[in-house]
Amino acid sequence: MSSHSPTRRSLLKAGLAAAGALALGPVEAWAPPRERPALVVLWLNGGPAGLFNSADTFLPHGAFGVTSANVRALGNGLYVDAGSLGTLHAVALAHMAAIPFRHGLYSHNDARVAVLQAGARSQLLRMAAALPASPLPCAIVNRLGVPVGVAADPPAEGGVVCRPVDRFADVGLPAAGLDGIRHGYGVKPGRTMVDDLPGTFAAIEGLIHADAGVVFAQAAFTGREDRQFDTHHDDGGKLAREIMAPITPGLAVFLQRMLNLRGRNVVTVLTGEFSRTLPGADHAKGGTATVIGKYVRTGSAGRQLPDGSPPEDAAPAEALWAYLAAALRIEGASPFGANPHPQLLL
Repeated sequence: MSSHSPTRRSLLKAGLAAAGALALGPVEAWAPPRERPALVVLWLNGGPAGLFNSADTFLPHGAFGVTSANVRALGNGLYVDAGSLGTLHAVALAHMAAIPFRHGLYSHNDARVAVLQAGARSQLLRMAAALPASPLPCAIVNRLGVPVGVAADPPAEGGVVCRPVDRFADVGLPAAGLDGIRHGYGVKPGRTMVDDLPGTFAAIEGLIHADAGVVFAQAAFTGREDRQFDTHHDDGGKLAREIMAPITPGLAVFLQRMLNLRGRNVVTVLTGEFSRTLPGADHAKGGTATVIGKYVRTGSAGRQLPDGSPPEDAAPAEALWAYLAAALRIEGASPFGANPHPQLLL
């Protein structure tokens, strides 16, 4: 008998294995578990200039200090500031989209509400309620909390409420695991409060490992705490770049770790209440969000206008949340409606 011929014992083992598989039910019953989704909202309070994620708009006239030397083309219509978003790791640049939105509002408070609320309802809580059950469905990280004008204690959604996380003890990870994460962001040993940028990124990563659903954090600790990116008269973009500069290194570490995290689908969005218009770097009637996630297709959903305004056909802020829900691959119907940008998902 050939050494490659099946023996009675091997056939019996194969039959038993097949019987065991049938006993388990259809293939779907023993397929690998779905990835756990999580949304991270990094709020750029005051409104960042479009030079960061719609840089090609300003290239022809050099507005916001944009030149051919400080722009990076990522493909599919997306041009970013080379010194900030353009320095992120390749995995992040390969999964980044610019999503414009328009709300038609001028004041900081009204515009913040338009992006982060639907009437009195919190968009953070609506998303958290649509995600899988979690020990901490919605976390607000660091001492800055939610921006001024936004409800600090909005109505619960399906029993889900937001919880502040301004101490490392609130993260919900054992000290040994959290210490390793803290070290990766340069958090000083013995630090107990989440009150700076390295601590913020460390706390957010810890929360993801602790199965949090939605995590919100203001990402800038420079300038006025109620409007860090409120960069009036910054037509050259110098101040905006200075405010973004401390954020980028920790963001690069965080995104590389999250995009390579097995069993998770972490979607990160950077946005503020609006962008800036020219002349004067004033308040735009909408803005452009930067979204990074493993199922995001790199590209732009629309260029800002030469004066910094969002495209005339930009969808309302609710549509941004619909896109985020699709990128998270939440099960069932999205609470935000249909995704208006299916071409920017893998």
